[in-house]
Amino acid sequence: MILVRSIVRTLLVGSVVAAAVAASGCQDGSGQAVATSTSTNKPVAATSAPASLDRGRDLYKVNCTPCHGDQGKGDGPAAAAYNPKPRNHTDAAYMSKLTDEDIAKVIQYGGAIKGMPLMPSNPALKGADLAAVVAYTRSLSKHGSTAGAAR
Repeated sequence: MILVRSIVRTLLVGSVVAAAVAASGCQDGSGQAVATSTSTNKPVAATSAPASLDRGRDLYKVNCTPCHGDQGKGDGPAAAAYNPKPRNHTDAAYMSKLTDEDIAKVIQYGGAIKGMPLMPSNPALKGADLAAVVAYTRSLSKHGSTAGAAR
C-alpha cells in the first residue's frame, strides 16, 4: 500500500512538473505561441543549414531545455523530478540508432510512444520548425540528419 502511494505521488508530481514545463515552454515573453510553423503535420527532411540549426536551437531552448538542459544532456532544472530521467541527446551511441522520423514523432507526439510518458507532446511543432528541432537535436550528438537506421 505504501509502495502504491509512493508511485502515485511520484506520477502526480511528475505530471504537474511536466504540465508546468510544457505550459511555460509554449509561449514567449509576449504570451504568443513560439512553436509556429507550416500547415503540414509531416516532418520535413531535416537540414543542417545554419539558419535551420539556429531556428532549431531557439525552439529547443524554449521547448526542450527545461528537461533536457542547455547542452541536451538530460540535466535541465525539471529533470530532478523525473524517474526515469530525460534522454541525453549527446549520447551518440543511442542517437545514432534513431531516424529523423523517430525523433520527430517523439517531439510531436510525446514520450508515451516510446514508453516515456512524462515527456509532453509538442503538436504545434510542424513542418520546417519540426525539422529544425530534429536537426538541432541530432547535432547535439554530432550526427548528421542522415544518421540512424530505420528500426
